[in-house]
Amino acid sequence: MEFRKEALTMALYVAICLMAALIAIPASAADHTNVMALIWGVTLGLALAHWFAFRVSARMVGAGTVRSSDVELIGAQLLGATGVAAVVSVGVLLLPESREFEGAEFLLAALISLIGFGVARNAGASLLRAVVYSLFVLVCAVTIAVLKNLLAGH
Repeated sequence: MEFRKEALTMALYVAICLMAALIAIPASAADHTNVMALIWGVTLGLALAHWFAFRVSARMVGAGTVRSSDVELIGAQLLGATGVAAVVSVGVLLLPESREFEGAEFLLAALISLIGFGVARNAGASLLRAVVYSLFVLVCAVTIAVLKNLLAGH
């Protein structure tokens, strides 16, 4: 249960950050952007930063040692991050080059919504309520991505 939570947390985090990166690219530059490099560059950068921070904090809390459960947790987090990048990458590979950018954005939105839908259904929500909740989660994620860019001056 804990590992699933960590993987989904990281998947949402990476999906929102990837969405923010895609939103930050002006439409005029989108045709010249290597979407695959962007997807994996952002994902690997976030995963590496997260792995480093997790290792340091685990050592601090663990009196200088990293427990095996910590290693399993970071593995779940890295799996969540690479899972997002892999799904979006497969989608991008299947699309014509002229649609890669929009396809990546759509797939990220779909992944975020799907996670929101799963959360609602696991909590016992009806199909309609789960759809509404998934849309709410998507709106929140897009808002966060846009705010991230506004606060960064993009």
